[in-house]
Amino acid sequence: MVDRKLPAGWEWRKLGDIGKIFSGSTPSTRDNANFDGNIPWITPADLSTHDSIYIERGKRNLSEKGLNSSSATLLPKDTVLFSSRAPVGYVAIAANPLATNQGFKNLILNSNEILPEYVYYYLKANKKLAEKYASGTTFLEVSASRFTKIPIVIPPLETQRKIVAILDKAEATQRLRAEADALMQDLAQSVFQEMFGDPMTNPMEWSIVNLGMVCKKITDGTHRKPNYIDSGIPFLSVKNLTKGHLDLTDIKFISQKEHEELIKRCKPEKGDILYTKIGTYGVAEIIDIDTDFSIFVSLALLKPDVNLINPYYLKFILNTPYVKGQADKRIRGIGVPDLHLVEIKQFTIPLPPLDKQDEFVEVVNRMTAIRAHQKSSSDNLDNLFNALTSKAFTGDLIA
Repeated sequence: MVDRKLPAGWEWRKLGDIGKIFSGSTPSTRDNANFDGNIPWITPADLSTHDSIYIERGKRNLSEKGLNSSSATLLPKDTVLFSSRAPVGYVAIAANPLATNQGFKNLILNSNEILPEYVYYYLKANKKLAEKYASGTTFLEVSASRFTKIPIVIPPLETQRKIVAILDKAEATQRLRAEADALMQDLAQSVFQEMFGDPMTNPMEWSIVNLGMVCKKITDGTHRKPNYIDSGIPFLSVKNLTKGHLDLTDIKFISQKEHEELIKRCKPEKGDILYTKIGTYGVAEIIDIDTDFSIFVSLALLKPDVNLINPYYLKFILNTPYVKGQADKRIRGIGVPDLHLVEIKQFTIPLPPLDKQDEFVEVVNRMTAIRAHQKSSSDNLDNLFNALTSKAFTGDLIA
């Protein structure tokens, strides 16, 4: 299974050996009676912004009819939820009975000698291992049969408890830093409200325009899976934006030749905006680097007309609940949310005078300097957490 010497009492198992695997399902969305009941229903998108080990509910509930008319299972408390596609690797533990959509492989442990919290941290730390068991062209997916084969190292119960206690403290520290980052974002929202008012009611009566009117071009990345190589031109997908910034720490690569072919249609450049549109949708980030890269279909590329709109103002408004609400109403697809370009172009946004936008951006830039310091602290915490998890599952953390 895995060639590594383990401490006494530790053993390698497979996920299929330690519990039963259940997939989720989505009832017909054409029948409103299938939803808005009392059964919590989780999708991968619910975990994209979830910051706790445990989850109680998602954005939508199922009714009894919805549960019974689909192949979804009512999962018990302490079930380990693992997103198996779009993207692979979100993990949580059911805080109460709930169901999931088909984007999950759910593990109900069959022994009290294995802690769900231990499995949670193991799967979270071994996302890349899980991805090796995935397949697919449009998006990667871990099938139920392959999920059962993923190896997991199991130490004695008391050792599991010690590992969980240490990682709980480390993750709690990470959450405190994330809360500080969120407070800074809330401050920026307050400044926006003060300068421009609530975009929902538009009390200052700014012009309301379609997104397509303030962008020279709105397109998306390649719709086919490229040929990945060990090094070369970075190739980004939705996973590289879901952390609230342009994350280049976990990327794939393509050849220079393939990159040159792809940028004939879609060429990301500094000052453009990337917008997530498949899976975890509705996250915007400005390209503030000069690095050449290409993108997958899960990302839209917006080229702002700088004579009409400040790119940083556009990024900010795209990340507001006002625009996210428009995206929520326009998503398509069963199981995997999908925003089409034609829908994105129709998003409406308030357009204050350019000098007012510039003034707002200056204020936000000062806040960004503070956030940069916070990010440095967050990165240090992340490195510490990764070091702890690396040691936790080899026996080096607990002497």
